[in-house]
Amino acid sequence: MSQCVPLIFVVSILIVVGMVLISSVDVASQLVLFGNTYRNIFSEHVQRLVVGVILMVVTVIVDYSTHERLAVFYYFLALGLLVMPFFYPAIGGSHRWVTLGFFNFQPSEFAKIAIIIFVSSYISQNKSRMGEFFKGFVLPILLISPMLALILFEPDLSTALILFALTLLLLYSHGTRGIYIALTLGLSFLIIFVFAKMKVFLSDYQLWRLRTFFEGQIPEQVAKSLQAIREGRITGKGIGLGTVKLTVPAVVTDFILSVLGEEFGILGIIAVIALFVILVGILLKSVERISDTFASSYIVGFSFLIMLQVLVNLGVVAGVLPVTGIALPLISYGGSSMVTILGAFGIVINILTNQPNGSETI
Repeated sequence: MSQCVPLIFVVSILIVVGMVLISSVDVASQLVLFGNTYRNIFSEHVQRLVVGVILMVVTVIVDYSTHERLAVFYYFLALGLLVMPFFYPAIGGSHRWVTLGFFNFQPSEFAKIAIIIFVSSYISQNKSRMGEFFKGFVLPILLISPMLALILFEPDLSTALILFALTLLLLYSHGTRGIYIALTLGLSFLIIFVFAKMKVFLSDYQLWRLRTFFEGQIPEQVAKSLQAIREGRITGKGIGLGTVKLTVPAVVTDFILSVLGEEFGILGIIAVIALFVILVGILLKSVERISDTFASSYIVGFSFLIMLQVLVNLGVVAGVLPVTGIALPLISYGGSSMVTILGAFGIVINILTNQPNGSETI
């Protein structure tokens, strides 16, 4: 495990940062008489973190090749889980959650890891043909399309787009021609723009978010978030001293960076971004010494997932992207995200500890 110490250290710091920020919001909620939406969220966050750590220990123990053999099973399991929310009442106008009594599970979070495993397995089995148009591009896109369609119908456009972009990046990094990727991305943005203009296929709130973005309007969430960050200035007000944070909608999930900015300042945000850059850099560097195609593809896919979610979350908070419900990995409040990310990270650790000359991997 010694070669994985830098990775575990960075992940641990990010988790601790999240705990500090969520506890700050929790304590502040205890001090208000009305609107204490976030009361007791810290204890819930810790409980979900414990579940995530337990799952991570399990995936560290299980040999990573097992996941490659189960790739098709994960694929159909993800499809089944993505269908389940449609049998539950909509929450906030969306069918994204499966209610298990004491725990709400978001199947799209598991689908993220299932897609990485499935596409990595596909690349491993077809690595000599990834430059072909059909075998290396069209077929893998068609295979993941049912999952993307179910996520779109929830509706959850942002997650579907992230998973689509993740798949394209994973394919491109393993031999798919760049022209196919570029044309597909261009066509996708054109289709979304046309749908938004014609007001078809997209739900009302998605149309509103896209319209306000294209018209240059600043939504309330973003305005409040930027206000919190501005008041934090360079070094922040100090832990627990933020006052704007409780006025930011979805502050512990989508806009957790606003708490960081208000209490730790711009320097705090820069430090957290640097930690994510270090994390992704270490992961991608480790791939250089891995000869197993599935293993290297999985780590690349996991790296891209972290990178895309951080970029989207940061873009939304900064107001340069439309408002979406994408959590900041390892920091935001959210059981499904935390549990799946830690479980997926456990597979990374297992891969790195099972490589020849593992001590040189990182």
